[in-house]
Amino acid sequence: MKLAIHISHEALYKIGGIGEVLIGLCTASSYQAFFEKTLFYGPLFEYIGSPSTRLGKDGIVYYSSKDNYDTGHFSELFTPLLEKYHVNIVYGKRRLTSELNPQKIATVDVLLVDVTTMKKELVDLHKYLFWEKFGLPSDRYEKDWDYEQYFRLALPYYEFIKLLYPKTKEFYHFSHEYMGIPSLLSLELRELSPEEKHYRIFYAHEVAPVRRIVENHPGHDISFYNLLKKAEATQESLEDVFGSQMDWYRTALVKLAYRFDRIFAVGDLVAKEYQFLVREVSPNKIKVVYNGLPLDHFTFEEKEKSRIKFNTCLSLKGCDRVDVLLSHTCRLVKSKGIWRDIKILWLLDRYFEKENLKGIYILLASQIPQGRPAELIDIMVKEYGWPFNHRIGWPDLVGYEIEIYQYIEKFNQKAKNIKAIFINQYGLSKRKCGIDFPEDIYHRDLKLASDAEFGLSIYEPFGISHIEALPSGGLSLLSTSCGVFYLLEKVFKEDFKPYVAIDFIDIGKDLPEHVLLELTHEKREILEELTIAKYAENLFQKIPKNQKERVEIFEKMQPYLKELDWETIVKKYFLPGLS
Repeated sequence: MKLAIHISHEALYKIGGIGEVLIGLCTASSYQAFFEKTLFYGPLFEYIGSPSTRLGKDGIVYYSSKDNYDTGHFSELFTPLLEKYHVNIVYGKRRLTSELNPQKIATVDVLLVDVTTMKKELVDLHKYLFWEKFGLPSDRYEKDWDYEQYFRLALPYYEFIKLLYPKTKEFYHFSHEYMGIPSLLSLELRELSPEEKHYRIFYAHEVAPVRRIVENHPGHDISFYNLLKKAEATQESLEDVFGSQMDWYRTALVKLAYRFDRIFAVGDLVAKEYQFLVREVSPNKIKVVYNGLPLDHFTFEEKEKSRIKFNTCLSLKGCDRVDVLLSHTCRLVKSKGIWRDIKILWLLDRYFEKENLKGIYILLASQIPQGRPAELIDIMVKEYGWPFNHRIGWPDLVGYEIEIYQYIEKFNQKAKNIKAIFINQYGLSKRKCGIDFPEDIYHRDLKLASDAEFGLSIYEPFGISHIEALPSGGLSLLSTSCGVFYLLEKVFKEDFKPYVAIDFIDIGKDLPEHVLLELTHEKREILEELTIAKYAENLFQKIPKNQKERVEIFEKMQPYLKELDWETIVKKYFLPGLS
């Protein structure tokens, strides 16, 4: 039996990109044909709901040790191990369903471990063993609970697996980002049966210190990727150029992944980033394994129905005519480069005015992953018309949302033919967004209705959301700093490219190393504006502006979509990467 174990903070709930990848992989029939069983392994963050609902609405709880909840004889199975490590667990199953294609379904085992009461002497012993074997300085990071919980999660890892799957001989261990690295390293401290095969894979959805550098350096992607290119010639490492990154536990963990059998990089740049960070890694270990889309077979009529839903909603707010619908769905973090959206909207507004077109730009992004609760939404809607209008302070604008809204407000005050709307909510529906939205409107409708999805990120290892508008005939506007750009270049031919890729990196290619390192915020903004100006007219020409153009792009898109589907991605990249 082939068993896949995925270690992640999204073992219970889909929070972001990793959760989307897990659903995409596990619901692909080619994945299901290869693996007979899948286990999601992760920390138990909190006890939510009743004992029988600890695994959420799509889960079935078999056993919860702290609650003495047992649907079989699981207590007899688990108790010796729980007492040995002084931990509690919730064990059961979880049903996975794709939001964009509800027909895609999978069921996986789930094991969540509460490590808060783990025996300290065992933890300290293993920290010493990890230092002795791997040089991992846990004493530098143990005050950070995020590090501590994933380190502790490693201690009983192998024993839990053997307990649950005693007859299994072939194990595929996936560490999604840094979270599972201690668990995979712990296998080196075990006496494994010679009959067993263990394959350890670091799934690099990002390279943590790279994200930190790109986000915090004023030159962002323009500085970083040009410095990476220069370092390829000299074989300098990331830390040679930017200084030690070992103050952060994620760097220490990610650097140790070179010991594993494979490193799955979700984009070409991620592969280069890891080699930049760890020069001693064997290039043969690194495999580019793109992400995919959970494709459904949309009709053009469905797209039109979704457009009508938005037009109905927007007409209530004075938008009597919407010729073009632009969108950007993302986590609200600096790496998404949302200020670049506004820069290009300024230029597009001039073209729209000249051609007498009306456009709406919808930014669906929140700094609150759990979203605003329904009872507070009703109050904001009644008091001042949220989410079309905003106020600073909870339950409305908080943190980075304030800065983004200020960009949008400034744009709306002067723009003539495009209006920007900021929906600071996690997800889209009537329940989540208020009474002005139709009863049957969902996040899926925004993807179907959109004529162009923005994604001008400064750091984007892949970017699934950037291409979610493609199946229904929408355009993708992205930066070449996004990993998905490289997949699009492979899929689409010269005569049809349903995307515009803005290359911000290229404008800095001739700048000396010291200039790139010292590039200021102000100078980088000038370089961005010069770059965007080169692409604005091309983008305007490619955006579908009427039904005829929408039908044309929709029909041209259909033959290519299979290459973006998770089924193809698993067959073409994921499974070959394991061998």
